[in-house]
Amino acid sequence: MNINLNQGENRQDAADFQAYKDKANESLKGGFKFISVLVVVILIIFLLANSLYVVREDEIATIREFGEIKRIVVDPMNTEAEIFNEQDSRFTDVIVDTTKGLKFKIPFITDVEKNTSKTLTYISNSAQINTRDKIKYEINMYAQWNIVHPGIFRTSLGSITRANSKIDEVAYAVVIEQINSLLSTEFLADKDALESVLEEARKALNVNLASQGIKLVDIDIYRTILPPSNIESTYKKMVAEREAIAQQIRSEGMEIYQNTVADTDREVAQIKSAAIEESETIKGEADATALEVYASGFNRDPEFYQFWRTLKSYEETVDENTVIYLDKNNSYLDIFSNGQ
Repeated sequence: MNINLNQGENRQDAADFQAYKDKANESLKGGFKFISVLVVVILIIFLLANSLYVVREDEIATIREFGEIKRIVVDPMNTEAEIFNEQDSRFTDVIVDTTKGLKFKIPFITDVEKNTSKTLTYISNSAQINTRDKIKYEINMYAQWNIVHPGIFRTSLGSITRANSKIDEVAYAVVIEQINSLLSTEFLADKDALESVLEEARKALNVNLASQGIKLVDIDIYRTILPPSNIESTYKKMVAEREAIAQQIRSEGMEIYQNTVADTDREVAQIKSAAIEESETIKGEADATALEVYASGFNRDPEFYQFWRTLKSYEETVDENTVIYLDKNNSYLDIFSNGQ
């Protein structure tokens, strides 16, 4: 009978290997489970991230589904986007959303394109103009504009650079046409006249730019250069105009001065006349009162009155150099003839 001494050891090794194998299978299953959970979590996060978007306060957005514009997000105060929808048949059914913040979308179906809602500035290159009196100037102008309808803007222009190019393309002709109606003095010195024609130009440009989804909120000239050939003639003309204005002011001042002097002289004459009239009235009243007093007194003693009047006459007609030739019986000498 043969006995195998290694048989017990082999059985033990087989049992250990099987236990190790079972442990390894358990670990592998646990790893697969962890990876599966991790993949699911990542997929959920990815889907959630693609289901949300944020429109900030300084942004506007265009929302597309399968490439077709379905909705636009604009500022709460924007009332013109609806009007743009009505004017363009392509956007009649587009929803205008005036709320911003966190929003939901359908992943892989909805695309969100954002633009700024801030006011943007366009600056032109130098351009030459001719005023109505044939004076040439080189000007640079600027315009400030907003994206009113992001959907139309995206479809028609697509970028701010192209928008500035479009403004440059249409603005020059309209602004130049308006400025050409002004005289050089109005263009340089009359701010109200210049603002009026630029406002007309802005309105005309906005009619054109509505089809691009943008709107000009301001347009102005920030630089004006006079060509050297026109400097001397323009300077002389401006001097002559300033002298004419100064002369007009001097003439108006002299007229005011002369009117004031005449009014003052008239008032002085009226015051003097009134004073003379009043003094003559008072004097007349005083003389009348004196005569009444004299009459009342003399009526009481007519002889004394006659005597007093004679003495007054002597006082006024006779002095040491007076020689009078009268008959001695003349009544004028009664006082002397009677020895009085």
